[in-house]
Amino acid sequence: MLSKCLSSITNFACLGRWLGRGAALLCLIGVIAPVNATTYVLPGKGDDVVGQVQYAQAKASDTLLRLARRYDVGYEAIKAANPAVDPTLLQQGQRIVIPARHILPKGPREGIVINIAEQRLYHYTRPEEGPALVSTYPVSIGRDAGSRLVGSYKVTQRMRKPSWEVPASVRKTNSRLPAVVPPGSKNPLGEYAMKLDVPGLMIHGTNKPNSIGMKVSRGGVRLYPEDIAILVHRSVKDTLVRIVNEPFKYGYKNGVLYFEIHKPASAGNLNLAALVNKVTAIIPDQLWLAGWQRVKSVGERATGFAEPIEQLRSTSKYPRRWMLQLATYKNYATARKLMLQLEELDLPVTATGCETGKCKVLAGPFTDHDYMKEQSKKIKWITRIKALKVPYQSDDDLKQEVVGQKLAMLE
Repeated sequence: MLSKCLSSITNFACLGRWLGRGAALLCLIGVIAPVNATTYVLPGKGDDVVGQVQYAQAKASDTLLRLARRYDVGYEAIKAANPAVDPTLLQQGQRIVIPARHILPKGPREGIVINIAEQRLYHYTRPEEGPALVSTYPVSIGRDAGSRLVGSYKVTQRMRKPSWEVPASVRKTNSRLPAVVPPGSKNPLGEYAMKLDVPGLMIHGTNKPNSIGMKVSRGGVRLYPEDIAILVHRSVKDTLVRIVNEPFKYGYKNGVLYFEIHKPASAGNLNLAALVNKVTAIIPDQLWLAGWQRVKSVGERATGFAEPIEQLRSTSKYPRRWMLQLATYKNYATARKLMLQLEELDLPVTATGCETGKCKVLAGPFTDHDYMKEQSKKIKWITRIKALKVPYQSDDDLKQEVVGQKLAMLE
């Protein structure tokens, strides 16, 4: 039925019956627009990952700021996903990672959930027809928000063309500001806003869209103008709003474990020892050694988007496993380019031996030989590389202590 719907993108009635009105709009947008879709069918029980990592071919006139808005991601998020890229000087045809794969925050999937650490908002809706949906938008939150805003709230009022009642603390720093800023281009609340049941706390638009994804808000939660217009019309009074602060998220998709790690606001790297402790509490004794190495790699890079770790192993037996050896490079930076190409396959990909100058890129491990062959064909189609099947580990290696696995990560 869906193919018949798509054969005529003007057939809204058909699309509405298949997906519901909200998802029908998403389907139409996906057909005619290159922009990253922000609304997804809500995953079923046991699955927590939405979206997919995408790639943009930059134009000579592009900057990361322009690409961030074009693909509906925040500025800091696109910078974290492209650490080696000069934000202001992109080359014609340069490949830019668009961090559009996310793990849903823990807790009830209802209302609005805002994660301070990733500066992203999730909105859960259940249309009268069709499946439940989740929409997600980048936001900006103040530098001092931290745990101060963590808690549960409700929407008390939705407004168009709101006036801004300037807080006394802001007027102290800028005495030229009036007590109230009327609607218009100088109003930092933008075209739409939603008041919450706490004085001074609002979800609103902005007159400075380039600030989205940066910690520059005066205490509210700001969105791109085009995003707040959608959110306001999809929300109702008394919508639940839950604000959390989760720099480390984990979840599953088709049985594969994913991590999403955001760098702390303060300078410095993530505490890998603390990360190991968290992983141990979540999935004790269920990662292979290569999985712990992957945890280390994801933790060090902290790209800010969901990355596959591996299929969890059985705790009762050790099935036969294989890896796909793809290529060998002289350094990790070159190997990483190939690893990024394979992100779209949702495969755990790792690099070993980089410290010796022989950086091997491998995908897996796999326990299903037929599935591995299918993935090998896809890899060849994407990269033109013919993968070599290699055994994963000997049984003796597999029986090592879990403590040894964790320590190997920190070496």
